[in-house]
Amino acid sequence: MDGPGFHVEIEVLEGASKSMGEIVHDQDSFELRGLCGDNQMYGHSGVHDALAEFCGRWSVGLDALSDRARNLGDLLGKAAKAYREVENTNLDALKVDPGLDPITPDPASVGPIR
Repeated sequence: MDGPGFHVEIEVLEGASKSMGEIVHDQDSFELRGLCGDNQMYGHSGVHDALAEFCGRWSVGLDALSDRARNLGDLLGKAAKAYREVENTNLDALKVDPGLDPITPDPASVGPIR
């Protein structure tokens, strides 16, 4: 869709919105907190505890990023929908050239063409 001073590829917006939703779904399905596993895997509780704390902190950060990605995906989807509606409305309105009637003379008022 083109307008004065801009070009929008609606499919790209729709694809980005969908991709953001997939990213959010993947993150919602994975908890970083559980990544470190059991204490026995490390041979030292200090190493396990440090990794568990690290994963817990990053999980909070990833949750915040996921929330932002969800919001951005929603906004991209809404923008794409708005552009699509305008594009469809304009196409429906312009199936016939609206400027043709004003410039085509009525044959009865002009008389025969010689």
